[in-house]
Amino acid sequence: MRGAQGGCSADCVVEVEVFVPGVGLKKLGAEELNYGYRSSQLQGQGGIVTQVVLQLQPGQDRERIREQTRQNFHHRHQTQPYHLPSCGSVFRNPLEHPAGWLIDRSGLKGFRIGQAQVSELHANFILNLGGAQAREIYMLIQAIREQVAEKWSVLLEPEVKMLGEFS
Repeated sequence: MRGAQGGCSADCVVEVEVFVPGVGLKKLGAEELNYGYRSSQLQGQGGIVTQVVLQLQPGQDRERIREQTRQNFHHRHQTQPYHLPSCGSVFRNPLEHPAGWLIDRSGLKGFRIGQAQVSELHANFILNLGGAQAREIYMLIQAIREQVAEKWSVLLEPEVKMLGEFS
């Protein structure tokens, strides 16, 4: 399980404290969290994480760390749309191809509903062009899922959490 730049914050987790309604505070060790690709035991249980204990590793070469951080920052700004509001990466990456690749190859870069638009820079980002409503973003997510499923027989799974009614 790897995240951005080949790392994953889950690698540093020792323990979490979670408030569970009706139960109270509960401590879970990293081994109890059942980490997977962009998922853990914490999702869907209705609890609120109140504390995390991390074990970090000290870096050996301060200048090398600064340079790597600078390169990562530069790369993200070259490949992801930071110039407009977005909710970040919208879909989980299926095993076959990254979600952005599937959306791009489906011809959806620039596609929009109202003020919500698939980014021209990175197709797995939905931008708010100014005043986009949650319903427009939801409709755009559904349209992307339908188009990708029709063209590639892959049902994209959103990694963003949607709250409310969008019918």
